[in-house]
Amino acid sequence: MLNYFLITDICRDGEHEYYDYVPIETEMTFQELQENKDFWKESFLAWQFGWIEQDDFDDWWADLRVVSVYGIQKITKQQYKMFDKLIGAWSLAHIIEEGENDWMPSSENLEHYGLKEVE
Repeated sequence: MLNYFLITDICRDGEHEYYDYVPIETEMTFQELQENKDFWKESFLAWQFGWIEQDDFDDWWADLRVVSVYGIQKITKQQYKMFDKLIGAWSLAHIIEEGENDWMPSSENLEHYGLKEVE
């Protein structure tokens, strides 16, 4: 069963903040999104902003901009279709596939992500 959500991301660039809204469809539940199943947030941010890296304070950076998922709101299928007509809508599985190789956690968090430090 597909679920529908509106993801809000934030990009801080100097003294300015920018918000984007991305409607998604996914088999994940709200709880799974909250728990960051499959590290979807990192893949989402990489898909949205290009290559991202995590600093020692757990912030994600795209070039000189701090980026993050700001909010997750459940929407109906009808709202998803309306958003698709107005601004485009996406499958979260597609987003994860597109962004899953374009992010790097801080060296302190490699193990959390199932990665090993190269010696």
